[in-house]
Amino acid sequence: MYHYIRPRDIEYPFFNSLDISIFKRQLDYFSKKYGFISVNEFIESINTGEVKKGVLLTFDDGFKDHYQYVLPELKKRHITGFFYIPTNHYKLKSPERKLLGVHRVHYLLGKYDAALLFNEIINMIDTSFLEVDKMSEFDTEIYKDQENSKSQYDFKRMFNYYIKYEHRDEILDSLMKKYFDETELYKLTYLDESEFIEIENEGNIVGSHTENHCVLSRLPFNEQLREIGDSFAFLESKLSMPVKSFCYPYGLSSSYNLETLDILRKLNVHHAFVVGNCEVNSKIIKNKFEITRIDCNRFLNI
Repeated sequence: MYHYIRPRDIEYPFFNSLDISIFKRQLDYFSKKYGFISVNEFIESINTGEVKKGVLLTFDDGFKDHYQYVLPELKKRHITGFFYIPTNHYKLKSPERKLLGVHRVHYLLGKYDAALLFNEIINMIDTSFLEVDKMSEFDTEIYKDQENSKSQYDFKRMFNYYIKYEHRDEILDSLMKKYFDETELYKLTYLDESEFIEIENEGNIVGSHTENHCVLSRLPFNEQLREIGDSFAFLESKLSMPVKSFCYPYGLSSSYNLETLDILRKLNVHHAFVVGNCEVNSKIIKNKFEITRIDCNRFLNI
């Protein structure tokens, strides 16, 4: 499971990305130790319930990194993978286009001291802004596998899980206007349409990561249906999509619910990925809407 893959940038000293040199080293390691399975072999394994031996690569969030740095390496090595993109920002016209909330948080924490940022926003938040009834169900697992300072943890938890979305966006609007040229940052962050079309044309699967990268379990059924259904409709208008593949935003068991699974069945989605951080076995492969993945950061020292 991969997200940002890029060279280190001194302008963003705290940014949590994987250096492209480590990515190449990981591919070498996986090739020698396990080998890779193809997109078609993975789809066959879902259809038959039989686990294939080897590594499958997935890339979340539709970053420009995936075209600029990942695709050339995959082509050179004759490897294919799965790419998951949130779609709603493509429907907006510039200058209305801006980063999704989750990525605004990443860039703020990547460039500025988390403690200073948290102290700045804490006075902007009223208790009425918080989804108090949902907070306890997320606290058991969010960010447990990540190395964050307390301030980073508090900032991410607040914006991704606790603040109601309408208030979250207002506060992030204010912070981004203060600290970034977001129009320019948008262009540098996301794939454009021609790029994700080329990614599919190279034999990879491009799948849905919802419209807005929300925590689906925070949304009522109809909003979940719109987030997932509209995302697939957009992708199907641009791509051939030989299979409907889905990846849950945030990917933890608390980030989706039974209603989400019902929607995936209703929309005839073929399979869906979670995090899990364990290898896929014969039991997991039969539960096609909860296929586990392992975070690439567990392979930093190979």
